[in-house]
Amino acid sequence: MPNPDDLRAIGSLYQRMATAAVMGNAAAYAACYTEDGVLHPPHDLPVQGRDEVQKWIDALFGAWSMKGHTVSMDDQQVGTTVAFSRYRGAGDFVPRAGGEAVPYDLKYIDTLVRQPDGSWLIACHMWSSNVPGSSVWTKEVDQP
Repeated sequence: MPNPDDLRAIGSLYQRMATAAVMGNAAAYAACYTEDGVLHPPHDLPVQGRDEVQKWIDALFGAWSMKGHTVSMDDQQVGTTVAFSRYRGAGDFVPRAGGEAVPYDLKYIDTLVRQPDGSWLIACHMWSSNVPGSSVWTKEVDQP
């Protein structure tokens, strides 16, 4: 059984991450990653390092805002120093330049690492879309 303090700390991390995403705050989003954290976006090369994650996310948030974002946790396994989360997120990406919203229905898997202060940060974040052909993650839709 996971330690309730760890579950609260991980929940707090995900709340900060979701808030940063909805607010379009790339710096706050990237702060949820370890210094050498890796982002694995669909149809793109891995993005490694907090600074590079922030640049990639800043480009995404510069092109799209999020509307109606919901998250549901499917599974969490928490060890003493490493945790794994599998979850889903859905909503709409709205082009900042105008135009129709693009629905998203994503599945995620993360590896988290406990920090010396007891907090948790994301070491690896990977996702894919459940919306074939109508997602910002396909080559048919302009990407940032």
